[in-house]
Amino acid sequence: MILYHASSSYYSMIARLALHSAKVPFTSRRMDIHLAKEQLSDWYLKINPHMTVPSLVDDSQTLTDSRDILNYAAKLAGPQWMDSDPAQNQNIENVVAGQYAIPIEKLTFGKALLSIAPLRLIVPNMLRGIIKKLEAELTSSPDPLALTKKININRERLAYFTEGKLADKLEIERTHVRNFLNTIPATSSMLFGEQTSSADVVTAVLLGRLKMIGEYRLVDQGSLLDQWFARMQATDAFKQSDIWMRFQPWRIVLKR
Repeated sequence: MILYHASSSYYSMIARLALHSAKVPFTSRRMDIHLAKEQLSDWYLKINPHMTVPSLVDDSQTLTDSRDILNYAAKLAGPQWMDSDPAQNQNIENVVAGQYAIPIEKLTFGKALLSIAPLRLIVPNMLRGIIKKLEAELTSSPDPLALTKKININRERLAYFTEGKLADKLEIERTHVRNFLNTIPATSSMLFGEQTSSADVVTAVLLGRLKMIGEYRLVDQGSLLDQWFARMQATDAFKQSDIWMRFQPWRIVLKR
């Protein structure tokens, strides 16, 4: 089993934490998605036509979405995870769905652009460069529909970061996160019992991201959720999964 992922990628973190929490052995293949842009390469396109990370490949299947990898990890974990408890299944799914409804990229990059002035030029120019490169490859692409979708996604990103008041948009995303956090019980050792669940995985990665971008104030200090996150950070799975709680630009440059 091979996991294609990027160190800094939010959804790669979900995949890593899911697999480690389920004690699933896998081979790690780190991708350079920033400088070499391996996700756009011909060889990776054959693995994941969406040109995104993570992807999980084994003898029988290829999973190209972190949510599918999360579900697969829950299946392999069986009774070791709370997902197997019919009484909690819907509650867990509600938390997972709520987390995936949060546009984490908008929150992450929106905060970065507001905090670091040069990024207001760098990020849009980077997106324009990606769009131009993808458009140039469109006529020769073996999967023009997937490439067109990727182009449109990047056009939407560019519009979000360059049109209108970014500060107002960021406040909307903060409200979205607050509303989500208010739905999480955090009354047991784990969110829905004494064992890990898919809800624990996605919520831990989200709170790690809030730490990284300086938005952890959205979590009440000393609250049950704050205490739960402290317990999660102490687990072996969390320590093994390289969950970024501070920005590490040197690792992007060094391709680690």
